[in-house]
Amino acid sequence: MIPIIPSIVSRLYLILPRQYRLRIWITGLTIFIMSVFDLVGIGVLVPVLLLVLNEDTVTENRYMSELFHRCGFNDFFSFMLFICGVILLFSIGRIVICTWLQYKQNKRLFTISSYLSLRLYRYYYSKGFLYIKQHNSHQLINRVNGVSQSLIQGYLVPYTQLICECVVMISILIGLVWFDVYVFLLVLMTFVPITLIYYRFSRKRMMRYGTMLFQLIPLKNKILQQTFVGYTDMEMSNSFPESVDNFDELMERQNQINVKTLLLSGSIQKALEIAIVCSLVVLIMATQLFRLPSLGLIIGLFAIAVYRVLPGLVRSTSFVFQMKANSYSADLLMDLDAEQAEAEVLEQEPIDFKHTISIRSISFSYDKKVQVLNNVSLVIHKGDILGFRGESGSGKSTLFHLLLGFIQPDSGGIYIDDVLLSPERMSAWRSKIGYVSQQLFMIEGTLLDNIVMSLGKEKVDRIRIDQIVRQACLDSFIKTLPQGVDTPVGEAGCLLSGGQRQRLGIARALYKQAEILMFDEATSSLDEATEHSINEAIVHLLKECPGMTLLVISHRPESLAVCRKIIDINDLNNKEYS
Repeated sequence: MIPIIPSIVSRLYLILPRQYRLRIWITGLTIFIMSVFDLVGIGVLVPVLLLVLNEDTVTENRYMSELFHRCGFNDFFSFMLFICGVILLFSIGRIVICTWLQYKQNKRLFTISSYLSLRLYRYYYSKGFLYIKQHNSHQLINRVNGVSQSLIQGYLVPYTQLICECVVMISILIGLVWFDVYVFLLVLMTFVPITLIYYRFSRKRMMRYGTMLFQLIPLKNKILQQTFVGYTDMEMSNSFPESVDNFDELMERQNQINVKTLLLSGSIQKALEIAIVCSLVVLIMATQLFRLPSLGLIIGLFAIAVYRVLPGLVRSTSFVFQMKANSYSADLLMDLDAEQAEAEVLEQEPIDFKHTISIRSISFSYDKKVQVLNNVSLVIHKGDILGFRGESGSGKSTLFHLLLGFIQPDSGGIYIDDVLLSPERMSAWRSKIGYVSQQLFMIEGTLLDNIVMSLGKEKVDRIRIDQIVRQACLDSFIKTLPQGVDTPVGEAGCLLSGGQRQRLGIARALYKQAEILMFDEATSSLDEATEHSINEAIVHLLKECPGMTLLVISHRPESLAVCRKIIDINDLNNKEYS
């Protein structure tokens, strides 16, 4: 059974800051107000029932009689029409108010969902380079987008609605006890066993179906992303039919689970109908065998109770199933707990680079077993043009990732002008570096968007952009475009050639006024002519930007042609270069 306050809700409450905790308390107050309105809405039906069943109620009931005479009614029919009209107006007003309260409540709850998604987004990003590379990006995306929404929309919202339904139904049952305890017990003895049997049969299945659906989503997204991003490779390898078959299989599995889920959710009403018929038969038999109030009054009150309790039970069971199906979202709270524990924000400090970058006795391994770099020492002077060569897996990119602060050394350190490159100086350090990789990251936008990225899009200096474009040798290409730098580049820069992408990477580094330019196998996938033109662009850039430090990684001699000094990465281990 679902406890009054599930552990998921209590854990979520502890994670949230004060302003969002307050919203949960306001939600609780809103639930109470809606429950009161709902109960009053049921209560106002009783006068109509009494009038229909017994015309003498107008004279026998003190309140009815006083209302009848004060309003000046002369006959029973007109009084009954008046009562019905008042009930109708009240019901309409109640529905309008409750709908507005429900809207405000859901709005508050969904702001919590947005807050959780934003926290997860920041947390996963803050975990750094290795964490992101070692985790499936589709799963991370699904956790940020889907799981936080499932926690709120699929668990917390149904929980609040379940509480509201329970308050109303319990109050109605208390009313039945007050009317006649024997009638209540008879209904309870037939209703409860049937619903409990059904609940026990269904709850584990709903949890299993919810988990299975959650696991299918990233698998489907992965196939779709690979299809659209890798279109050319799929065409050349003729692997699209296989992807279609895999996607079709996943869709078939999803459909089967959805059919079972809907069937299970819909069958609750059938189970409750059986329970109602059983209760009704028991009540009719009991009125004949025992001294109970008149059958008409019992059936009337039972009908009013069923009018509200039956839909309430159907909705409540649906809410319970929805919560069970989304209980997997509790795993998200573990990440939020970890994020709260690691929430220390380092105050960033400035760092200058005027003389040297000193790599001192650095060792690093990804699995803490095989050393990728072992006791590496190196001094890089400002203005150096260095090349690093070595076979794949020799540690070239690892050295760059250490310099960029994406990973931390197991031992040793990096010093900038004898100042240790620590986490609180990393932001200032990265602002001095332009990093161009083999697969340059590009956003879906224009050339201009990909040059400036997030660095002051609102106030772009077009004159400076023209200068940068010329320095990166992009000017001749841009002149051929009707929209110039405002030309869209397509998804992941698919409308640009490899050489144009690398020149764009150089332009991006120049725009951020980088003092250090790092090429990580940036030209390795280019043809010889394009690679030669990129090298010419780099030579041209070094002439226009004297004092810039250039570091180039490649396993090809052609890519290192612009370098004044070339270091074999294998020779760095246990040796010192200066």
